[in-house]
Amino acid sequence: MEQTSTALRPLLLSIAYRMLGSFGDAEDVVQEAYLRLHREPEVESDKAFLTTVTTRLAIDQLRSARRQRETYVGPWLPEPAVDEYVDLADRAALSDSLSTAFLVVLERLSPDQRAVFLLHDVFGYSYEEVAAVVLKSQAACRQLAVRARRQLADGRPRYDASPRERDELAERFLAACREGELEGLLELLAPDATFTGDGGGKADAFPRPILGADRVARTLIGAFGKLDRLGLRIEPVHVGGQPALRMSDSEDRTLAVWSLLVAEGVVVAIHGVVNPDKLTHLQPVGSGDADEQG
Repeated sequence: MEQTSTALRPLLLSIAYRMLGSFGDAEDVVQEAYLRLHREPEVESDKAFLTTVTTRLAIDQLRSARRQRETYVGPWLPEPAVDEYVDLADRAALSDSLSTAFLVVLERLSPDQRAVFLLHDVFGYSYEEVAAVVLKSQAACRQLAVRARRQLADGRPRYDASPRERDELAERFLAACREGELEGLLELLAPDATFTGDGGGKADAFPRPILGADRVARTLIGAFGKLDRLGLRIEPVHVGGQPALRMSDSEDRTLAVWSLLVAEGVVVAIHGVVNPDKLTHLQPVGSGDADEQG
């Protein structure tokens, strides 16, 4: 059993996190799946059992979470899966599906659609396997997948630049923000660029998305001025293989993560998570809660 836990846990966490957008909730779901496995006297396939239980629990959890989000303060964003700080299965092959922009788009789907789409299109499960997991016919699963792809078609992020080109653009973006270069920032932002912040009522954040390159650029310059006055460190990182910025204090506590969506040579969207509850998985071992920071 110990070998099974070691081998399958990253896969299960990968599925649960993509379903829920929360590392804490994903951990809880996977832990419960293992507890149920221990209570089963005979299981034909540990992998099939654990995948099934993890997915079903995640579907139930997602339904509950969506009701709770109706009272969430401000925009809701998933917890950032910073590549340099988290370890999930098949990162190289599946990294795009860990990007904040992709997970935001997945919020359009119903829990069942999300499960079918992820298991089949992202993790490569057959429709026969997916049907057994979600307790639906293969034909129904195919329909769910078709509807999911249709709903995602106009919003799914396009990663048309190479990783090197995206990183170079992120470096120029960071430099322009630090130096307060309005014109330089405008050249790096799409005309309809957006900035969405998630503070959850526990840290300073914008109550609604900021729209348009000019407003976004001026907001960025103001935010960087504040970060500089507070003496925070800003370092380039990656979220799902996409460029991002991590803001931390003198004790290396993560106070914010801004994920960048780069397409066609410009920054299309910025998703900034400052809610401290969503950054606990990025904190140094033994550290307390990060101070609130917008």
